[in-house]
Amino acid sequence: MCKVSIIMPVYNKEKYVRKAIESILAQTLTEWELIIIDDGSTDLSYSICLEYTGDKRIKVFHIKNGGVSRARNTGLDYARGEYVTFIDSDDYITENYLEKLYQPEYDMIIGGLTKVNYEGIVLAEVLPSLSGMKEISEVAAGFYKEQIETGIYGFVAGKLTRRCIIEEKHIRFDEEIQLAEDYEFYLRIYKILKKIYFLNFSGYYYLQGVENSAIILQDDKTDFFKQAEIQKKTKEILIKMDCFSKENEQIYLERMTGYVYTVLLVNEKIPYKDFVRLFFRLKHVIPDVTENVMGMEKWCIRQYIKSRKLIIFLYLKLRVIMGK
Repeated sequence: MCKVSIIMPVYNKEKYVRKAIESILAQTLTEWELIIIDDGSTDLSYSICLEYTGDKRIKVFHIKNGGVSRARNTGLDYARGEYVTFIDSDDYITENYLEKLYQPEYDMIIGGLTKVNYEGIVLAEVLPSLSGMKEISEVAAGFYKEQIETGIYGFVAGKLTRRCIIEEKHIRFDEEIQLAEDYEFYLRIYKILKKIYFLNFSGYYYLQGVENSAIILQDDKTDFFKQAEIQKKTKEILIKMDCFSKENEQIYLERMTGYVYTVLLVNEKIPYKDFVRLFFRLKHVIPDVTENVMGMEKWCIRQYIKSRKLIIFLYLKLRVIMGK
């Protein structure tokens, strides 16, 4: 068994994938396997990946385009390493990245990442606030606030997870989610962990502003009902660990309130009959919101709390007429 299975989804990244693979070949820890899943690329990405199959540690699979989650799940099905990590094909890692993360006494290791632009200029560095081995109860205390502020618990970057943990529960990415699918995946892992080891180390370079990046999504393409369910899972985990504080509750309500308002705005042009159905669905999925918001959002949320759907509908139609 190799020490680390690296899963790399690829879709039309001919400009970047060579650098990503070369950074893996340069690793000081050499007992790894690289599983590349070409997700139906239409450029030269697949051909470039095949150039590296002379190294027996590198396996390349070509599948019909189905999105990054399906590609990662396919990679998990092929993985045979002691640990699993994910590296996107437009990113790259330092030579000691795997060696630093590989801590075989722990089930999960979390480090940081460095955000860079096309020229390799550092834009920001994200590091965990915790350091060393922490019980999951210690992690939970500041988990939600740190996730909202930095996203560190949801990144696929900078993490090593013991593969048997994933396989015992057959944890996979939800292929219906297009935003925060990585966070939802790791939430199910955190739920069953007892300890996490944190590293004050960033050897993962995360390229910002790539053309077909999975994080660039418009509001009208995002399923905010799915996003609400992810927030509910977070709340459930924190309540179970007795860590859902007043501060966490406020963060949670503000996030859910934002979802409600965004869904209403995105659907401002639909007929009243459809709006009523949407409204009741929203009230079912997100019954609790906060008035701790500003401007017209505050007014709209007050109407939502009082279930004044007709007033909200008329307000949205007025927005359309005024061209806002």
